[in-house]
Amino acid sequence: MKLAYRCPSCKATNYYTPVIATRGDLHMKIGDSFNANCTSCNSKEKVHINKITAVQDKRLIVIGAIIGLVSAIILWSIFGAIGTVAVGIPILFMSVESSATNTFNKYMIRRR
Repeated sequence: MKLAYRCPSCKATNYYTPVIATRGDLHMKIGDSFNANCTSCNSKEKVHINKITAVQDKRLIVIGAIIGLVSAIILWSIFGAIGTVAVGIPILFMSVESSATNTFNKYMIRRR
C-alpha cells in the first residue's frame, strides 16, 4: 500500500513516505494537515489528510505472482496436480493489499 496525494498547484501525484495502516493513526501522528512538498513543481502547501488516498502497491502483487509461480512449479514436480494450489498465492497477496487500501480509504477525519 502506498499513500498518495495530489499537489494542489500542478495536480501531480506525490507519495507520502511513512506508510501508516489507518487514517486515524495518521491523524494522531501528523494532525489535521501536513506541509506537502511537491516533487514536480517544488511548491510547499498544506494538504489536509483527507486528501491522502491509499493506492495498491503493484510491486507486492508482482512479488506474490513470482512466489506463486515458483512454488507452483516446485510443488507440481513434487506433488503433481495438487501443487497448482500455489497459484492462489498472488490472489492472497492481492486481497490483503486491497483490504488494507479499502480500510484506509473508508475512514475520513472531520474537518474543523
